[in-house]
Amino acid sequence: VIAAFISNRLIKIFGWSLSPNKFFLLHAGVFAGILCILFFDHIVGVIQFKYLCRSKMAIELASNWKEVKRAKLGPYENLRLGHHGYMIPVSCAKMKYQDADTGKTFLSFVYCDREAGVLFRKLAWDSSSIGDSCFPKNSSNIAHMVNLNVLLKKGERNE
Repeated sequence: VIAAFISNRLIKIFGWSLSPNKFFLLHAGVFAGILCILFFDHIVGVIQFKYLCRSKMAIELASNWKEVKRAKLGPYENLRLGHHGYMIPVSCAKMKYQDADTGKTFLSFVYCDREAGVLFRKLAWDSSSIGDSCFPKNSSNIAHMVNLNVLLKKGERNE
């Protein structure tokens, strides 16, 4: 309805005489433009988040990782990766796994979460499923190689 109103006002302002096909295309273009404006923060936020995921994700594996017999989850570090200017809320944290015997970190990686844009959050029924997360590309492979689940279970049993 709003797109039709804006299209009609454009035709009157500029004095256009349009065929039905061009009139329909004008309505469709104005409607698409309105949607882009309404969801602009979400669209730009997703693009910014993808850039952040490609550029800031990091994983660190200590050289002595083979010596670890038991592991525990270390403290989280909330990171500020220059998020000023991002269109949607982004939070990043550094996850650390420590040797349960020595307390030294042997595996750590940065991961980020984002929320959806303002209007997208308001329109969604289940607001918990509209965000996104990103982890370093090889984090699951490295966790499997290190046998992290087994090390964590051993660390929990012996505490």
